[in-house]
Amino acid sequence: MVGSLALRSSLLYVGREEKTARVRVYDLDGHVVSGGFSFRDARLGRSVAAGIAVDEDRRLWVADTPASRVRRFTLFGREDGGLGLDLDAPLAEGDAATLSVGNPDGPGLVRLPVAVAVEGNGEEGRLAVGCDGERRHAVQLWDVERGYVLSPRPCGDPHGRYRGVRGVALLGRFLYVAEAQAGRLQVFRDGSFHFAFSVPAGGDARFEPVGVAPLSDGRMVVATTGRTDALLLVDSAGRLLRVLAESGDEEGRVRHPGDVVVEERASDAATRIAVIDQDAERVQVFTLEGRCYGAFRERA
Repeated sequence: MVGSLALRSSLLYVGREEKTARVRVYDLDGHVVSGGFSFRDARLGRSVAAGIAVDEDRRLWVADTPASRVRRFTLFGREDGGLGLDLDAPLAEGDAATLSVGNPDGPGLVRLPVAVAVEGNGEEGRLAVGCDGERRHAVQLWDVERGYVLSPRPCGDPHGRYRGVRGVALLGRFLYVAEAQAGRLQVFRDGSFHFAFSVPAGGDARFEPVGVAPLSDGRMVVATTGRTDALLLVDSAGRLLRVLAESGDEEGRVRHPGDVVVEERASDAATRIAVIDQDAERVQVFTLEGRCYGAFRERA
């Protein structure tokens, strides 16, 4: 089960899929604010809300993996734009989203998107899109109005490849990329590689980041899965500061986390972190001090 989150103005947008993709809006106490909307690609008979982001105009950008498209919706669920494979392009189930259409790894070609981040509004916004697979152009930056901008070089290598991108985030000059398969998190500044890091997981466990939520002081909240699930707080250099939640099914622990978002407030105790886990069935809210503020089940 795929689950994704976006957070703006204390409203939590939760994306899920069970053949039909669905987006619903909650407050941070788990109360439904909007029943949301659902969508399904008419060509494939299914869609996936693998990644979700909300811009300043409250437009929702949703990474629909099988359709190879980042769809843009109004808050009321009307699709009014997007990027990636054209809506009338032929698709066939099991055809890897028609990778035969052009070069599947070319600059400006969105194929199998799994993550999206946005800053700004519908006229001056910018997007980061992360795509599945092992490819050079799996991460791309876009201008909402002008289109494709660039594909940051993985680890600064013009011939390098991203491996298993699962999460992207934007904050000012910085772009953050979580690569589960590569076991690393890359940070870019002004589109250029800044540094990469892994967090030692101990024993035979691997660091497999699936989501990252940056803070204004450079710290990052990272959701990792694999042999050991955890919610971590790291400093601006990627060094572990605190384990916010260890692996487990009970409230205050995480099991198979899928995404993480943060709403920064005046203090660590007041800042709220939301993580979706248990195969997209549960959403939990934490503070930066690691206290679980509460949990709710995503409703069918």
